Amino acid sequence: MALAPAIALAGLGSFGLAGGSVLQHRSATASTQSDSTRSASTHQDSGRPAATPTSQSHATTMTRRQLAAMIRRPAWLAGMLAVVVATLLNLAALRLAPVTVIQPLGVMAVVWSVLLAPSGAGRRRGHSGSRRTGATWASVALILAGLIGFTVFSTTTTTTPAAIPGVTPVLAGAAISCLVGATLTATHRLAPAGLRCLALGASGAVFYGLTATLVRLGFSLLSAGDALTSTSVITTAAGALAACLVGGVIVQQAYALGHAEIVVAALTTIDPIVAATLGLTVLGEGRSVTALSIAAMAACGLLAAAGVAALSRARSHKQPTPPTPGPATHPAAYRTALSDSAPDDDPTHPHSAHRPRIALVSDYTMATLGGAESAFGEQARALAASADVLIACPASPALAALGRHPGITAFPVPVALTLPGLGLPVARNTARLRAALRNAFIAHRIDAVHVHSEFGIAAAAIDVAHELGIPAAETVHTFFWQAPAAAQPLLRLVVPRFHRLVTGYAGTTAQLARLSGDSALRNMTLTVAQHADRVISPSAHQAEHLRDAGLTRVDVVPNTVAEAPDARPVTTIDGPLRVLWTGRFAPEKRVLPFLAAAIEALDVVGPGLLRIDLLGTGPQFCAAARLVDDRPGIHLHGRVPHDDIPRWLARSHCSVLSSLGWDNQPMTVAESVTALRGVIWCDPALTEGVDRAGIPAFGPNGLTRRLIGLAVDPAPVLDASAAAVEARRLFGRDRFARSVLDVYRLAAGNPRLRPTLITESPA
Repeated sequence: MALAPAIALAGLGSFGLAGGSVLQHRSATASTQSDSTRSASTHQDSGRPAATPTSQSHATTMTRRQLAAMIRRPAWLAGMLAVVVATLLNLAALRLAPVTVIQPLGVMAVVWSVLLAPSGAGRRRGHSGSRRTGATWASVALILAGLIGFTVFSTTTTTTPAAIPGVTPVLAGAAISCLVGATLTATHRLAPAGLRCLALGASGAVFYGLTATLVRLGFSLLSAGDALTSTSVITTAAGALAACLVGGVIVQQAYALGHAEIVVAALTTIDPIVAATLGLTVLGEGRSVTALSIAAMAACGLLAAAGVAALSRARSHKQPTPPTPGPATHPAAYRTALSDSAPDDDPTHPHSAHRPRIALVSDYTMATLGGAESAFGEQARALAASADVLIACPASPALAALGRHPGITAFPVPVALTLPGLGLPVARNTARLRAALRNAFIAHRIDAVHVHSEFGIAAAAIDVAHELGIPAAETVHTFFWQAPAAAQPLLRLVVPRFHRLVTGYAGTTAQLARLSGDSALRNMTLTVAQHADRVISPSAHQAEHLRDAGLTRVDVVPNTVAEAPDARPVTTIDGPLRVLWTGRFAPEKRVLPFLAAAIEALDVVGPGLLRIDLLGTGPQFCAAARLVDDRPGIHLHGRVPHDDIPRWLARSHCSVLSSLGWDNQPMTVAESVTALRGVIWCDPALTEGVDRAGIPAFGPNGLTRRLIGLAVDPAPVLDASAAAVEARRLFGRDRFARSVLDVYRLAAGNPRLRPTLITESPA
């Protein structure tokens, strides 16, 4: 080992890393700020109000467009060149000495980055800087002390590996490193605002530590006689390159969220600890390590980590820039459009002088396949004919497309992570989220807030509405949560704690279902509904359940679906009866029981009299495919665009709703009736639409018997289609808009206005 030259090279590399990081940080923040300015200008040019910009403490990670703009900036390219040179110097040092010696020496980059970062004077020139205080230097001293001690103990116990490590330990070390880095990245938004750049910096450092370990392994392979083109060397190099690229992207996002010196501190602390740990355990550089030296290195590592956390607090302690008030900031102003809209000045008229401004809010992404998401989009389009609508929910291409609809503005809400399997985006009701929603509501002069979910974003929107003095309504899309019996004990324990974590609300504990887990799920809905001024139920039977649970301000407003002007009733059936099933392939939709019934019916009548088409996907899609197994008469089409549903209904003679005890007022019914198609349904509690255009299939084997009967005698299908001509008025857009605006007026406490079109369906 040539320690002296290696240490000199590593020291020079630390300076290059610090300088390049400061330049890249400036470019990252400039990219996000210029994009925000451009967005605000675009909104103003288009006549739409723009959300008020927030301070850097409220910054978010960069989009792909912002990343592309950043990498074209000369300052970023210069910083990238400095980082590349620093990396090459570090690689040369790794060629001369073990990774456990070289990586800790990068600690000097912390000192360089603090010295190079813009101070208060720099901030006055336009850079995002802050003064270097005693707390800053004390934090740097802690980091230096910790990593110098770590270096001393690691170098005294480091030896040259006796042999090249096997594949298994290398893969295990890489897998653990990737898992840790991915977890830090996925959960960084759950951290306090000042620590989010630290979390991303730590994640990038984990990948950089893995990169250094793989580079050192590659040099060891070459020294052992492996050819440069050998599989082992190429695989190791590819792994190092991939880890470096992933770490680099994450670090750029960290620069956009905080100070460069915080990110550099995370890199120069976590990177060497990860690299040294992998070097000692995976590469075999710690053959002479003892329990005492391990304890000493752990203590020094904790000291350095404490210094990084202290530096993060010291450099992030800034007064946030107060939001710029919009043109109407007094709480009383928010009631104007609703309270002043008398019958002689109809707000639903497109030329009304008092066009309400409504914020529709949901925790769910519109990319999710589900009835609640479909209803949310349809209601936004319905309201946009008579109001200005702001959509606030997690970002997705579907949200962007909805934002291009006349009268609708999309406001993507950042989320911390998406729960795997459930597809639920998670965002906590934090001060930062409330500030973002408050700025948007003020900038758009919102008159009423309407939430469609029961998690963190909805809770934050309700809290902000109350703070601003504007009414908040909630649509409950389902109160009938169900889960498998095996999951009940876990749900009973986890759900209340999770819900309180994301909403900040103390949950209710009413017995709302026979099973404890289902009851806990329903209490989530009840808890948020209690904070809303009015609660909307799309069905009468769910409204009764909500009232029984203790809610007193519940109104019934059925869902809405766009009119189908080309829809025609079914008058004749030539060929097989075509039955359409649409929805999410999930247990609560009872898709597998429906398929079993369809198979039994086809065994009796054959594909010449009956054809079943299923649209959608979900967790039970594979099980459904195995059950069908190319059986004639049943066709699985997978997920199709929502806009294609009317065309599928036009090609079918009727649809089917197989759920039982789960659905409130399913969009399947509204879409089918609007398309003048009858609905085969299994749940006698459902009434809206199916009380006229429904074909009941109740009781045991009800679906099998009904499918067989309709295939032989389709007269009920023709009758239901004819009845849908009158039934579809219940789901009209104008009817919905008038009814829901009346609910907003009630929520605003205007006694002279009462709901005129809220319709309780016949029991």
